[in-house]
Amino acid sequence: MTLNNILALLKKFADDHLQINSYGQGPTDDMTVKDQLYAAMWVALLPSTYSEKAMNHRMAVIFYDRLKHDKSNELEVQSDMLSVAMDLVAYLRDNPDFDINLTGDPSINYFTERFTDWCSGVEMTITIKDPKPLDRCVIPFS
Repeated sequence: MTLNNILALLKKFADDHLQINSYGQGPTDDMTVKDQLYAAMWVALLPSTYSEKAMNHRMAVIFYDRLKHDKSNELEVQSDMLSVAMDLVAYLRDNPDFDINLTGDPSINYFTERFTDWCSGVEMTITIKDPKPLDRCVIPFS
């Protein structure tokens, strides 16, 4: 599965999940929150490795929603976004349709008062292992 395929799979998850209303991908510096629909999911690629004939794609997946001005919904937002993050873990780990594996234990970092729209949520770091990244038959030789 190519990196494009993996990102398309993550976008499909976001599009199909009833609690996510926007999706984005790229460096976190590119995140735009102005006029964004909430709750949102953002995927940022991290340094990855090729080891033992498998490609290990590391990425930060950020789930976030807006805070009320008095922050009275902070815990609720973090709890909801953690639930969505765990839905993604289940989607990737327990799906026989994918030829990729979620490896290791995802790490979760909670945050609050981030971005210009004053958001709260969770950032989950995951590693997706593609056990079949090489295929000599598809190398574009002339």
